[in-house]
Amino acid sequence: MHRVAGREMRKLILAVTLMTLFLVLGVIAYFMTDVILTTNNNIEKNKQMVLDKTVMTIKDLGMHTSQIGSNTKFLGMLNPDILNQILHGEAQPLYDLVLQLAAVTNPLEYVGIIADGEVVDYLMPSGLEVDPSELPDMPSGEDYVVLDSLADKEGYFVSVFYAIDLSSYGFGKFYVNDIVDRTAEMQEIDDYFVSQRNDLIVRMSVAAGIAVLLTLLITTFGLRYFTYRYIMKPVEKLNRMAEDIADGTFEGEVEVDRESAFAALQGLLRSGQLILRRMDKEIE
Repeated sequence: MHRVAGREMRKLILAVTLMTLFLVLGVIAYFMTDVILTTNNNIEKNKQMVLDKTVMTIKDLGMHTSQIGSNTKFLGMLNPDILNQILHGEAQPLYDLVLQLAAVTNPLEYVGIIADGEVVDYLMPSGLEVDPSELPDMPSGEDYVVLDSLADKEGYFVSVFYAIDLSSYGFGKFYVNDIVDRTAEMQEIDDYFVSQRNDLIVRMSVAAGIAVLLTLLITTFGLRYFTYRYIMKPVEKLNRMAEDIADGTFEGEVEVDRESAFAALQGLLRSGQLILRRMDKEIE
């Protein structure tokens, strides 16, 4: 009897332990997955914010550049010879002026002038050797393109296009292409959030290890203790009562607890006790 009960107890503990471990590991896996997905979303969201801010800043510059013709204070600061050439309709001095304005207001890798679909002038403020013919064309429906390389340099580059309309001054409408390097900013975002994610994963892994250890302790020792106390011990008591009743050495009455899960067995023993007493009286 004890041998079978021991085997059944081990099976019960193993089953409960595995179920509890699967539950704990499932919860841990859920939260780790949530941390990873949330971190990735935060990375993408912050990168998009940097991208949007970059595009907005450069386009604002283009808007102000379009107003240079009406800014008499600015025109008064120009070299008279250059101003005279521009006023006489020469486009090249104007293009050079636009390029210089773009270069001094933003840390650009490249700035180019596009007129009638062709690059008519360009400047490389950072010294990076850029071939305009290898750059992507101006996108339709969008005002920027993200590049993962520029010339022989890998990174995160934002190529922004904006229009400058000087038709009222006889120059027509042309486009400016500014390319700015945002590799460092994007790397900072990656480093910050990845570091946070890794730190959380390490702490959650430690917590997971503790949770698994506690689960094993609870299911191994706790379950064994409570199972013995509330199941095995009452069963052993009933077994002893049955043996004593059969031997005729049981003293007292078998009590039946109607709220107990063993009420049926208790009732059976009580009935057996009464039958044996009746048989003893008949024999006497």
